Amino acid sequence: MMSQLRTIIEKSNRALGIVSGMGILVMGLILSYEVVCRYVFDSPTIWTQEISIYLFMWTMLAASSYTLQTNKHVRVDLVLDLMRPRTRKVLDGVTGVIGMVYCAIVTAQAYQMLMLSIKFGKLSATPLRVPLWIPQTALLIGFFLLTFQFFFIAVKSAVDLRDSQHRMDPAP
Repeated sequence: MMSQLRTIIEKSNRALGIVSGMGILVMGLILSYEVVCRYVFDSPTIWTQEISIYLFMWTMLAASSYTLQTNKHVRVDLVLDLMRPRTRKVLDGVTGVIGMVYCAIVTAQAYQMLMLSIKFGKLSATPLRVPLWIPQTALLIGFFLLTFQFFFIAVKSAVDLRDSQHRMDPAP
């Protein structure tokens, strides 16, 4: 069961990582289009900034779990390199639990915010009038997947610590 869940989450992370990469490309193209329209044709658009912001939100939030899964988040390696491997594993476990709890709280809050936006039909206060549930869904999905990714880190750390303890204990 746990390995199936992990496989589903990791595949979801990978897919969102790829989609996020494409989103960054689209965002770059949209902003380039805006520059050409504004400075070459003296005809700025009204939609590029808002759409770029939403794409940025989606790409950063949706890809955050993939970034954590591949161990690419910002870390203070200088400090970690000074620690013993066991201390590093304990720190990984503690940060995994703290990260999991924090992300679970944000996920619950994002879900409530999303449901209220859907219930009341909230729209952006711009000429595009985008339903706010669209950009808010990125927050929910991103933190939902991050919750599980931090859970996997905490479990791996606990298993590694247990296994290293068994290797150190003499056989009876």
